[in-house]
Amino acid sequence: MHHFDFLDDIVLLCAAAVAVILVFQRFRIPPIIGLITTGILLGPSGAGLITQDEVISTLSELGVILLLFTIGLEFSLDDLRKLRRIVLIGGPLQIALSTLAIGVGAYVVSSWISPGTTWQTSAMIGLAMALSSTAICTKLLKDRREINLPHGRAVLGILIFQDIAVVPMMIIVSLLAPGATSEPSEIALKIGTMIGIGGGLTLAMRLLLPRLVPFVTRVSAPEVLILGGLAICFGAAWLTSLAGISMALGAFIAGVAIAGSEEGHTIGRVLEPIRDAFTSVFFVSVGLLLHITWEYLPMNIASALGILVVNAIIVALILIALKIPLRVALIAAIILAEVGEFSFVLATAGRDYGLIDELGFQNMLVSIIITMIVTPTLITFAPRIAEKASPAFNFVPLVRWLGKRGAEDAHVDADVGHEEDAEVPVVCIIGAGVLGTNVARVLDATEIPYRMLELNREAVVRLRAEGFPVVHGDSTNRHDLDHVGIARARAVVLAISDQTALAQSVRALRAARPDILVIARTRYALAADSVAHAGADIVVTEEYESSIQVFINLLEHLDVAPDVIQQQEDIMRSDHYGLLGRLTKHI
Repeated sequence: MHHFDFLDDIVLLCAAAVAVILVFQRFRIPPIIGLITTGILLGPSGAGLITQDEVISTLSELGVILLLFTIGLEFSLDDLRKLRRIVLIGGPLQIALSTLAIGVGAYVVSSWISPGTTWQTSAMIGLAMALSSTAICTKLLKDRREINLPHGRAVLGILIFQDIAVVPMMIIVSLLAPGATSEPSEIALKIGTMIGIGGGLTLAMRLLLPRLVPFVTRVSAPEVLILGGLAICFGAAWLTSLAGISMALGAFIAGVAIAGSEEGHTIGRVLEPIRDAFTSVFFVSVGLLLHITWEYLPMNIASALGILVVNAIIVALILIALKIPLRVALIAAIILAEVGEFSFVLATAGRDYGLIDELGFQNMLVSIIITMIVTPTLITFAPRIAEKASPAFNFVPLVRWLGKRGAEDAHVDADVGHEEDAEVPVVCIIGAGVLGTNVARVLDATEIPYRMLELNREAVVRLRAEGFPVVHGDSTNRHDLDHVGIARARAVVLAISDQTALAQSVRALRAARPDILVIARTRYALAADSVAHAGADIVVTEEYESSIQVFINLLEHLDVAPDVIQQQEDIMRSDHYGLLGRLTKHI
């Protein structure tokens, strides 16, 4: 019989993870924290039963690759084009400013604690701490169904550039090594070759993969579908690794190449269980890396806190300068504040090149992992933090100036007619998606004056070209609500997709107009209570409305008496089922 040395570790790891997550679930602690805690308990900082060996490291890397592939399947090239300003401008600015700020801070603190610290070491620390965790951010946003919301898209835009920048940053770290000498032409050749090969591979995947995927999906055998999906994912990752580009980024590009098709959706569905298993190993492996030196722990915690604050402030300012609304920018900044898995790679390179010793390397790892551990909690509370912090940020001169510049440059914030001349809106529609535009068309047909408020600037430009009276703004901002005419309207329809902002918007509306009729749409029943408690008069929950329509059509088909059907519908609505579209006032 063959004996696999790693098999007992895998069994112990999986069993312990299940136990820890079950305990944490009782306290509503996210599974990711449970997985990282499992690694800490089993690793060198805990019982010391498992170490981060090559098998676990490989499995965890495969998990990140699969995660990015399935994230890519949810995006199209049109979606990525809309992110180009964030990727091409926000990404470089974020890495440059975070590296500078954290590097200078590391140099000042290190010089004070142990004189003789070189600027090269501080620069390497700044580079490592400027990268966020692609795996944690995308996993949590996907689980929370926020990856396609404005802050989710902003986060993804920054993360895409960070993944692209890993290899150039590795080259920079090698040049920082003591005694390193490289000609500028040699460096330019390396980077140029990497960009050329990476661009060629991206174009090839875009042209070839949509033609290859149908050969995989047309076969009815599920084994072919799974193996074909894995071949596409890992094949793309392998090809981009040959060009020196992040394997996770290659998998993401492959996902984008076949996104939007039925075949891509099918592949993503069958790969989900494998992805979840491997990404779970990744989060456990993060905990296994932790090796705490207790006397340095207070310094590690202080360093982690400082890094979180600096990264968050820099990302927020950059996004505000890119004309992202303040609340969205703050939420995205909080999500991106932590340090990521590629930071381990840069820290390891720094140790190998002699920029830091083993003790410094371990202290860096502890600080990085502390930021990872607190990230799920930060993401959970990010909307509330942004809501509380927005008024304070509005008083910061730099934020006011950046926001003002954004408004001047956008050309989408002009009034829909002068306020005194514009027709007074009877209805204000918040959100110009499918629901919002459908309501607007009905109001047009019935000649009821209305005005729309939309957060997405591109959508504002498009809808104005189509003749809709729409203004750009944030529904959680009192000034923007006044701008859309809330002061004189008789009713407001909340049709925004961002469920995290829905309750905040209702509270802002109630503060501005306690007497106005507020009709809010929620997608999920869990959000209905918070929206109703915030002050909405009517809460329509898609989950329950669809279930009501299903049973009504079913009973009608079965020839059930209309009065019986009406009775059952009244029972469901009277039981609220998550406060389903109940009119509580203004009848």
